[in-house]
Amino acid sequence: MRFIDLFAGLGGFHRALAQLGHECVFASEIDEELRNLYNDNFSGSSRFTYGDIRQNRDKVPKHDILCAGFPCQPFSKSGYQLGLQDETHGTLFDEIVYILKSRRPEYVILENVGNFERHDSGRTWQIVKRKLQALGYDVRGTEHITSGGPGLISPHHFGFPHTRERFFIVGRLGGLQGQPFPAVNRDLKTSLDDIVQSQRELSSSDRNETRLTDRQRACIKHWNSLLAKLPIAKVHIPSFPIWGDEIDATYPFEQHTPYAARIDELRRCLNGRGNHLELGRNDLLKLLPSYARVEQEVFPKWKVDFIKRNREWFATFRQYFTKKWVDTLKAFPPSLRKLEWNCQGEERDLWRYVLQFRPSGLRVKRYNASPALVAMTTTQIPILGPKQRFLSRIEGLRLQGFPDNYQLPSSRAQAFRALGNAVHVGVIEAIAANLLAQEP
Repeated sequence: MRFIDLFAGLGGFHRALAQLGHECVFASEIDEELRNLYNDNFSGSSRFTYGDIRQNRDKVPKHDILCAGFPCQPFSKSGYQLGLQDETHGTLFDEIVYILKSRRPEYVILENVGNFERHDSGRTWQIVKRKLQALGYDVRGTEHITSGGPGLISPHHFGFPHTRERFFIVGRLGGLQGQPFPAVNRDLKTSLDDIVQSQRELSSSDRNETRLTDRQRACIKHWNSLLAKLPIAKVHIPSFPIWGDEIDATYPFEQHTPYAARIDELRRCLNGRGNHLELGRNDLLKLLPSYARVEQEVFPKWKVDFIKRNREWFATFRQYFTKKWVDTLKAFPPSLRKLEWNCQGEERDLWRYVLQFRPSGLRVKRYNASPALVAMTTTQIPILGPKQRFLSRIEGLRLQGFPDNYQLPSSRAQAFRALGNAVHVGVIEAIAANLLAQEP
């Protein structure tokens, strides 16, 4: 069959469907560097690869399958008054609708973020579904199991050590038969050992760009020193995020925020940090953790709960937090003063796990799978604890189902941004194989 690849990125759809024996006849990618790489990775594709789909939609030839990992822009609320015609106006999904109307491919395969079903309280998914149905397509999505759907699909359901749940939409003119999505094994065991490169496989450039900074290494070592001191039989590491700034903290948080407190109350709760009688409210607030300085009357319930549980935990086990350890922790930036332990019951050694430096803290997860690669930033590239380094580019390719020799953008930042935006080749192949195997 003939297919088109919209918002093509690294070409995950192209690779998956080509491996099933189908032919790409049109591709669109607005980013020039990615477009050039697309042509490098797929021989002969330059003759049908274009830029912005908004300027090239009339060049789309007849085809059988439309594929797109489309951007999820906010859809217009004018649809409530003006009907379906205006609900997607001005969005890139509207370009998909235009092509479906004019070319009438039999199949549609779309991909989006895992939260797509619940975006805008579910309204976005309902608009997309209605628009496709209005064109004659029988449509299914990987709606949450509690909603009666098959649930989100992730590479780790197919044996890839990558936890990356995504929302998929399939449609067909003339109707779908049974369950169009492939069966998944949500309990499948995976391991990052299957994709990790050995030290000798890394080039000098790889070793340089995957190296932890001195501060990052010091942060991991510092939290590790605490875990080593906590007696397993006596101290349970909480599953909620540990916020180091709550050690000995006394600022108000339950009835009102520090921002809403009287200035004398602020001075009393900060008295242990020196003489603050001459400081004004703004300077007093600067002495607090950044998350406690918000200009609002009360904290949201989740934050009150986190602060309360942290203070209770620190108070219970205060004897294990020495002045030297606390003073060293305070020297780190705010995000490094937090720890998210997601390895309950496991050995307390951070270097055994997958780590991520996130705004919410140093996150620790088991070594069975990588967290989802994030397109927005390189600071959240996963760290392979046993290797004491960040993921390499080739390991990123393997996590997304691409071959080792696949061409990526030259800069590490752009390479991982592209990987974070890419569709997973193995997942798309499984979905397409199942969908296209339906009887005519």
